[in-house]
Amino acid sequence: MWVIFGIITSLIGAAYSICNQNSKLKPEIFMIYRGFLVALISTPLALLYFHIFPWQFYAIALFQGICISYSDYKYYNAYHKFGAENINAIDPLKVFIIFILWIVVSPSIIFTYIKFPIRSLIILLSIIAMVYAVTQYHKQKIGKSCLKEMFPLLCLAAVVDISNKFITEYSEGYLLTLTFHRVALTGYIVGFINLFYNRQKIQCFNELLNVKNIQRSWFIILLVLSMIFINISMHYTPHPAYISAILFLSIIWIICINRIMILCGKNIPYSNIRLKWIFLLLFSAITLIIATNK
Repeated sequence: MWVIFGIITSLIGAAYSICNQNSKLKPEIFMIYRGFLVALISTPLALLYFHIFPWQFYAIALFQGICISYSDYKYYNAYHKFGAENINAIDPLKVFIIFILWIVVSPSIIFTYIKFPIRSLIILLSIIAMVYAVTQYHKQKIGKSCLKEMFPLLCLAAVVDISNKFITEYSEGYLLTLTFHRVALTGYIVGFINLFYNRQKIQCFNELLNVKNIQRSWFIILLVLSMIFINISMHYTPHPAYISAILFLSIIWIICINRIMILCGKNIPYSNIRLKWIFLLLFSAITLIIATNK
């Protein structure tokens, strides 16, 4: 089940990445919308299925909101600077980071690796292949600067992914309700943090209420759907890195969308990425999923 939800999330994520790359919104306006519009869309659902969860849920939601406030602002700028293909081509490195962090927070998994040495070797080779592919991509001029800027964000994203897995453990049988609550809470946190942080960059509040700006932010609906599906998939997956690996399929969807747009006469930048390294990353991710599946 987690694979199906993961594939759906990758499709939505690809569409969101393209829209993000082509957005004309100011970064500070986008981040405020990214918080409050997400919250406003999901709040009715959260109130409709209201439930009080353990305090750990709210603590993790607060932590995620703070992390997202920082990382999404940086990601938004990176999409415009490097292009969606480049950002999503580097993302596979996050799997390596997640595996290391998961060993730290769940050291018992080491005994599983020792118990199944052949499977563990395949996992190790898959990770090495992924790192090698990223290293080859690093040789490209734009890839080098992109990788340097994105690595800290990948680490932060890995921590958020792991926390996504932990937060679903407090669902108490109300997974969908917890998902709506989490999306709404993190939305409000992101909105208020960015409103305070960017208060001097915004000329006036009328800019936030501008109809054209609100219309340009329609693709945030895709973000809400993505957050809902990834939360559900994280609940069913036995390991958070599996979902991160499946989401690499968004690279293929983005490349296909860009190629179609080029055939339609659109001028698309950042389209000349060596596909062999992307395919190696995807093959390694798929192998990783198979090897780590019980």
